[in-house]
Amino acid sequence: MWTKILSAAAAGFASLPLALAFNNPPSVDIWCGKAYRASNASFNPGGWFEEPSYSSTPFLNLKVRPRMSIYLDTDTAGSLLVDTSISHLVGDPLPIQTSSSSNSSQQLHLNIHILTGDGAPVASVTNHTLPLSTANAEIPFPFDSLTPRLTPYTLTTIASLSNTTTTFTTSSELYYLPHRTDGGSATRIDHRYGSLSYLRGSSTTWTPIFPYTYYVQWSLYWDTNTTTLPTFSSAGYNVIHIVPTGTLSDTPFPWSQFTPYLTLADSLNLHLQYDVLWDPSNLTAMIDQVSHIHTHPSLLLYYTGDEPDGKSDPLNSTKVAYDTLRRLDPYHPTSLALNCKNFYYEEYASGADIILSDVYPVATNTSWSTVYDTPCNATYGCCGCDDCEGKFEDISTRIDQFHSFDDLLGWEKVHWGAPQAFGNETFWTRYPTAEEEVVMIMLSVNHGAMGIVMWDYPSSEEIEAVTRELAPVVTGEEMVRFLVGADRESADVRGAERVDVAVWVSGGRALISVLNLNYEGVEGGVVVGLTGGLGVKSVESVLWGSAGWVVQDGELVSDGLDGLEVSILVVELE
Repeated sequence: MWTKILSAAAAGFASLPLALAFNNPPSVDIWCGKAYRASNASFNPGGWFEEPSYSSTPFLNLKVRPRMSIYLDTDTAGSLLVDTSISHLVGDPLPIQTSSSSNSSQQLHLNIHILTGDGAPVASVTNHTLPLSTANAEIPFPFDSLTPRLTPYTLTTIASLSNTTTTFTTSSELYYLPHRTDGGSATRIDHRYGSLSYLRGSSTTWTPIFPYTYYVQWSLYWDTNTTTLPTFSSAGYNVIHIVPTGTLSDTPFPWSQFTPYLTLADSLNLHLQYDVLWDPSNLTAMIDQVSHIHTHPSLLLYYTGDEPDGKSDPLNSTKVAYDTLRRLDPYHPTSLALNCKNFYYEEYASGADIILSDVYPVATNTSWSTVYDTPCNATYGCCGCDDCEGKFEDISTRIDQFHSFDDLLGWEKVHWGAPQAFGNETFWTRYPTAEEEVVMIMLSVNHGAMGIVMWDYPSSEEIEAVTRELAPVVTGEEMVRFLVGADRESADVRGAERVDVAVWVSGGRALISVLNLNYEGVEGGVVVGLTGGLGVKSVESVLWGSAGWVVQDGELVSDGLDGLEVSILVVELE
């Protein structure tokens, strides 16, 4: 079966045209579309995301998609997620004037059909009714009528609004795959929470995972010998991302040399984010790599692009790679890292399920390039952190902005963080401190990052020590249970500025992450109150940081915070 798939993919994709390089005048080097050398003048790089205009007419922003990115024929049932939200930016016009008071009385009647490639229906969920302004309503459906296959089914929804003749239509894809018999793994995304789970070999049990690791360059660490793997694993990291450098910088991994690493990774339960060394001009090399790697039990996901937006790769290059991989191996998602704040996000992000944001704001001048001796702004210059302010908030702003783009585009993307774990080079005058590192990691998590891949390893002794210490917390069962299975919410903070808080609520308990983004301590009472009418009954455990939080009148109270203090707590709710 694999030989047929591989042949078809090679024939179908190897000759796909790529958009040409673009944007820069002749002989002008660019990064994120901007000239950055002192010998070149500024010009408008373009590529900014254009938000739709506000409409006085309300829209129905209907979304119907599978909860899981893939299902296997060993899964007994699945479910669909449905949003019937009202928007003034995107969607289809509603024939009524809606308000918060009238939404509950307006019902949307859904008929959902699963179709084959030729349009023939094979299963349906009919006469399901939901009110307007519903988010993530879950509709179960059985697989009785479906035949497992390697290509997706089409999920088509026709919705009608009560007391009107208006209908709405939306479509998405449903993957219902045969369970693997080649010993390989499968990884799926839970679109409800953005989390990953995997299974290996003959197992039918999906295991959740919060990826926590570093980018690790082959020439700086791995190629010493295979004993580097158990050493890395013993530090608590659960994924390896081998960056092809040195002898591997422009050629695929030598399989005779690389296979012992893969075998040992399997035995250590280390998962692999595999860098396919994507070259926009050479699909054949990527296809060859996938043919070698796709059956390894340790494979978790693919990685195709390292800052393609910064390098101004052809705009359709990431999507070409993604479509190729999806056809070659539908059992694993694809990731890439974006460097620019706002440069053709839609085009580059269309080429991955998981987007990493590498925002490096520590110990750098974000307004003047110390490397190129030029200013840095929205249309000119390169300072190592695109359109940044040199604050921790650069990280959260970037992830929040990408989430907002996703909402307007109507697609499901997962976001990971790539915190800075390097220094003493180019734009960065020093390594982050241990406290700064933990703040950057947890700030990413607080704003929805569902994985962490730090750049890069080996790092400073101080950073390596603190990331080892944090590893059993962020990958531990207690914290992962909240991250992969609960909605992330905000909180009210009183008594301090620049204190970032995120809350995950599940089953009468909550995970609360509190970060002081100030280098100076905060004196006096700091109060964290939950929203939505929730109150704290007691502090159950402290996973990280200070045990100085107490409960008063249903709120968390501290008599002060140290500079860059991070607290991760589990609380019992009232």
